[in-house]
Amino acid sequence: MERRRLRGDLHVLVSEALEGVGVLAVFSERGGGVSEGPFASLNVGFGVGDRTEAVRENRRRLAEALGVEAFAVGGLVHGSRVVRVGPRRAGAGFLGPDGRIRGADGLLTSSPALALAVTCADCLPVALAAGDGRTVAVVHAGWRGLAAGILQRAVAAFPDAGTVRAAIGPAVGPCHYEVGEDVALAVATGSEAGAVTRRRGGRIALDLAATARAALRSLGVRRIDVADLCTACHPDRFFSHRRDGTTGRQAAIAMRLPG
Repeated sequence: MERRRLRGDLHVLVSEALEGVGVLAVFSERGGGVSEGPFASLNVGFGVGDRTEAVRENRRRLAEALGVEAFAVGGLVHGSRVVRVGPRRAGAGFLGPDGRIRGADGLLTSSPALALAVTCADCLPVALAAGDGRTVAVVHAGWRGLAAGILQRAVAAFPDAGTVRAAIGPAVGPCHYEVGEDVALAVATGSEAGAVTRRRGGRIALDLAATARAALRSLGVRRIDVADLCTACHPDRFFSHRRDGTTGRQAAIAMRLPG
């Protein structure tokens, strides 16, 4: 995965694995926006305490830097629902939370130049693409989503699951993510691959990225790009709810490139 500067202080991580099949899959960072305080500066999440005008401007800047007019946004509920998005819902939720695609932690489309987005601040963002680049998806996968099988549902929605490629973006790492036995067990039962955990002094640390990677491999996904970055460890680059409490949100955006 490659870090690219789009303009000014606006940087994104780009999946070269998905780019190779004609799919743009990026994970935004926190620089290059107009928000202030705990939301400084490229907060793209509504409903976290930031000014609506600032979030709209941040989204506009990000979209413009990526060469798109807008992106459709999932209305996250920490579930496993994956919604197919057509041209009529292009840009849904871009200007405010009321228009977002409700109850969707995963979005999928086969329409070219239709950008999809989910927002995160510690939960795991995942982008998926068919081997021919004709179908793309973005997924918001926290522990509840992993336990509910959202990755299985997303991969199963592709015409040929055996060709799917994946990109796993930044999320809170096991260094900052201690969980209870109940959470570890729930995640472990959500996939044949189980949960990847580490034990420290009787405490359990959940590795979201490694758990997702194992789940994807168990589903036949072989080409997986991993950012391998902990949001809580990099306050200069990423928002982290676990680290800061009140904070902004990054975006994971995927789009089938035209042509």
